[in-house]
Amino acid sequence: MQAAKDTFLKTVAGRLAVVNPARTTTMDGVPRPAVLALENEIPMGTDTELETFLLSWQSAARVVPGQPLMRMECKLSYGSQGTDDLLRTDRGRILTAMDSELMRICEPNRAAKCDYTQTPPAALGTNIFWDAPVLEEVKSSNGVLQRTAAVTVFFFPEVA
Repeated sequence: MQAAKDTFLKTVAGRLAVVNPARTTTMDGVPRPAVLALENEIPMGTDTELETFLLSWQSAARVVPGQPLMRMECKLSYGSQGTDDLLRTDRGRILTAMDSELMRICEPNRAAKCDYTQTPPAALGTNIFWDAPVLEEVKSSNGVLQRTAAVTVFFFPEVA
C-alpha cells in the first residue's frame, strides 16, 4: 500500500514540476514542487501551505471482496489568499490555475509502481491507476479560498 501512495505522490510532484515549475514550496530550506503528503510532513501552520497541493489518504479497501485489486481515496486540498494583501483580487484566478494544474498532473492516469524506500527506486512490476479528480465546492475562510478534490487510486498490494 505504501508503494502505491509513494508512487502517486512522486508522479504528481514530478508532473507539477513540468506543468508549472514556479509552483514550489520550501521545506527544510529546500525548494521542491508544491505537493506534500500530510502523513509525511510536519504541518508548518503558515502561509507556506497555501498554493500547495496537500495530499491525505483515506482507508483502503478491495474493489471486489476476495480479489486482489484495491482502491484508496486521496484527498488533495489547496487554496490561495491571493498575492495582494489588501484586496486579494487574484485568489480566484490562482485557485482556477491550480484546478487546471491538478487536472493536467493527473493525466495520464497511471504510473509504474515503484519502491521508493531504496535509491534508485525499484520498479515493482505493476502499475497504479486513478480516476479523474472530483472537485468539491470552493470554500472561503479568513480570506482564503480553498478547494478539496478527491482521486481514487487503484493498485495491487505489494507481496511480502
